[in-house]
Amino acid sequence: MLGTRVIVGAVLALLALVVTIYGGLPFVVVAVAVAIIGINEFYRMMRAYRPLVLAGFAGVVLMAVVGWTRSPQALMGILALSLLLSFGLAAIPGPRPGVSVRIAITMLGLVYVGFGVGHLELIRRLADGQGYALMVVFGTWAGDTVAYFTGRYFGATPMAPRLSPKKTWEGFLGGFIGTVLMVVFIGLYYHSIGELHSLVLGITIGILGPLGDLFESLLKRDVEIKDAGRFFPGHGGLLDRFDGLLFAAVASYYVIIALH
Repeated sequence: MLGTRVIVGAVLALLALVVTIYGGLPFVVVAVAVAIIGINEFYRMMRAYRPLVLAGFAGVVLMAVVGWTRSPQALMGILALSLLLSFGLAAIPGPRPGVSVRIAITMLGLVYVGFGVGHLELIRRLADGQGYALMVVFGTWAGDTVAYFTGRYFGATPMAPRLSPKKTWEGFLGGFIGTVLMVVFIGLYYHSIGELHSLVLGITIGILGPLGDLFESLLKRDVEIKDAGRFFPGHGGLLDRFDGLLFAAVASYYVIIALH
């Protein structure tokens, strides 16, 4: 499967490069597609908790659209409206056992997937957004890739054996270095961003990306599955490929704003 993994990864990287550089409508369309596929995988994972999928799909699509056209406050507004819709859908049949869990799981999916996609769009719309978005996307993926190979060939110290037995501290360190180097390298082509901003952003992504990976591992342990889906051959589901990016995008947006 390693060959398949490399080929699929290369195709994804090329698509991400073209779409992120171009921006505009193609970026929004891909963002909406990622949001829909991601929330679908999440709710399929959590189907035992019976999420209110109508509220979730409506909310995540609105977040993906609003993320390109509005602000973080608008994302919060969509989240609040989705909570109201979840309440309405849950209340129609009357009180049922587990209704609180249904609403909570619905909203967790929106925060996890919708906020990640929405904030990546917010980053792309900033001044120097092209460079920052490339840093977040390829910094995260560089970390994933280097961590995978470093852990595969040099990993010896388990990082979180109960969550993800194959993850090691050696892999984390390799991935962290890979992320920082990739982000700083991209920053060399965007002189207005500056070396210090690139370094701080690289450190942020290098930490938050692995945390996003561990977060998804925790969810998968809860429902006892190996992969979130089979959307990408050799990689598993979309969430298996984008888990770190969803976390890194949210943190990176606020770091970028703070640096300015």
